[in-house]
Amino acid sequence: MSPTTGNKRTTLFRTGLLGLTYATMLVGVVTGSWWVFLIGAAGSYVMDALLLHRMTGFAKTLQQVRLGITPRTLLRQLLALGLLITTPEATSTGIGLVLLAFLVLFGFQLLCGVVGRLLRNRRRLPIATRNIPLDALRIPDSPPMPFVREPMSRLLPLDIFLILGTVAYVALGAAWLTVTGAVITIGVTVIALAVFVRHYRRALTIPGEQEVMAFAQEWLDSYRPEVVLYFSGSSDSVYQVDMWLETLDRLPRRPLIVLRERTIAAQLAPTRIPVLCVPAATNLMALDFGPARVALYPANTGKNIHMLRNPSMKHVFIGHGDSDKIASINPFSKAYDEVWTAGRAGRDRYSRARVGVREDEIVEVGRPQLDEIRDDTAANSVRTVLYAPTWEGWTDDPGNTSLIEAGPTLIAKLLDAEPKVRVLYKPHPFTGIRSPEARRAHKHIVDLIARANRGGEGSEAGRGRLVELERRLAAFDMDTGARDEAHNSRLEGGAPPEAVSELKALTTEWHRVYWDGHADEEHLVVQGPRPSLYSCFNQADLLISDISSVVADFVATEKPYAITNCEGLTHGEFQDKHPTSSAAYMLSPDGAGLEEALEAIHLLEKDRLALERGELRTYLLGGPDSQTRFNAAVDDLYERGSLLRPLPSSPEAMTNIDSLAPEPS
Repeated sequence: MSPTTGNKRTTLFRTGLLGLTYATMLVGVVTGSWWVFLIGAAGSYVMDALLLHRMTGFAKTLQQVRLGITPRTLLRQLLALGLLITTPEATSTGIGLVLLAFLVLFGFQLLCGVVGRLLRNRRRLPIATRNIPLDALRIPDSPPMPFVREPMSRLLPLDIFLILGTVAYVALGAAWLTVTGAVITIGVTVIALAVFVRHYRRALTIPGEQEVMAFAQEWLDSYRPEVVLYFSGSSDSVYQVDMWLETLDRLPRRPLIVLRERTIAAQLAPTRIPVLCVPAATNLMALDFGPARVALYPANTGKNIHMLRNPSMKHVFIGHGDSDKIASINPFSKAYDEVWTAGRAGRDRYSRARVGVREDEIVEVGRPQLDEIRDDTAANSVRTVLYAPTWEGWTDDPGNTSLIEAGPTLIAKLLDAEPKVRVLYKPHPFTGIRSPEARRAHKHIVDLIARANRGGEGSEAGRGRLVELERRLAAFDMDTGARDEAHNSRLEGGAPPEAVSELKALTTEWHRVYWDGHADEEHLVVQGPRPSLYSCFNQADLLISDISSVVADFVATEKPYAITNCEGLTHGEFQDKHPTSSAAYMLSPDGAGLEEALEAIHLLEKDRLALERGELRTYLLGGPDSQTRFNAAVDDLYERGSLLRPLPSSPEAMTNIDSLAPEPS
């Protein structure tokens, strides 16, 4: 059964379960059986809780078909009234009082909804920030999150006391139980309304949109950014901007990060660089970035146009990794003033593609991110093979990924290899988002590795230390869910600059403990942000991958690598088409060629491609000291960009990142 079919069946099952609860209540009304109605009502409340906390995706689907929490609550209350009306012992006075209680409750709930929406809108600033002091905006503390996140889904089910009182009246004839239930339900709702009103009145101190944007402009005028890193993308693409944070931090120029999506701002890795997230295009285009003369773009997205229209800047596509994929020669690249590649290979790639990027618009700057790569394999008693396939892509072109056609076969052969090797499997973060076949292949590989390990795990001491480190690393999460975005932006305005250094030290320690805590023979499935890809590079004696930036980056290690040819070409044709594979051991989908690649890591004299890898490294990545080359490219472009219009003179406004930090107490 495919995942898509499974999702449909799950949705149908949940829909049926929810419908059953209301059908049961209806049966109770028709038959006059209060206990049947009570069973259905209890089930509906359980479903409300599950929809709020566990079935959030299904809850959104229900909302789209007009079966959100409000109509479900009103329907439950209507059925409760129906139960009361069909009870012979119920008096018209009692029915009228219950109806009045429901109407009063609805009125207070409506007021809660209105004030709650006003509160959320007031506290939702037109910008989200980090490392930018927001004291002037007078942002009060966040309301309790139940009053911010899905408040009505928590408030409406509080009619449970009134519903129980109504059922008790039907069952026992005790009207006081109905009154008690009504008082509790309405009382709690009134208290919630008072809390909403209190926090809304406090939020009135926050300036409106125009004032907030005027503040943002004033801050830009005082900070005077020189280089802007601009990024827009989906929530699962945050790694594309994260990889540039440290490189940007090492620039001699004042940097600024400009984001477009709030989810990206919330997930961005800790940095001491000022971050300004401006979701609305009109607000962004109204900002004047002053002396900023260089804009760097890690990704090609539609929203880039909102910054590209700025004529006072030089716009540069820096990407998030070089490869022979068609994405690395996107014709949209000609919209930028320059395209920066790691080495000569990138220049030749654009020349062959003829997509409109001129030779003089390409600058080779190296890959500063690769400075952290080292070789930790000497301590391993067993050779390690890293399988890191790329994702399936948006099309069904052959060769997008080896995962579907060859992945399980390669892993099975590696697990049975002699001499023994350790397998690290690190799939692309996007794996399976489009292709059911990719999801199945991924699961198959995970199962193969689990069986091969036979339940083996790391040491107890190592796991305990990892848990401690993960707890400390979690403290750096910018969106813990305990506060709203405005509160987080205010707190992040005074974040201590040493936090980034602390995070780096904790991350380094986490990786050390992780690798030390696993036996050299233990196969590992590596997913998520940790262990990082480069940390896996350090552990690997051999990489098996596809045509992607992973290969180009791994070439920096000059260790053996292999590429699986799933395009139906001869190996010679494949290597002609993809220069990054020119020093690779070529594999077929059935695993042919794997033996030679494994020999290269067991016996150095069998590694016939060592010299070619050294030459390819220079071709793909350029010479050493990439950060110096990158900085020089930024400086050169900045000076040329300064000729576009004269810089405003304001020496007293010149600041740097360190000056944003609070004075030590």
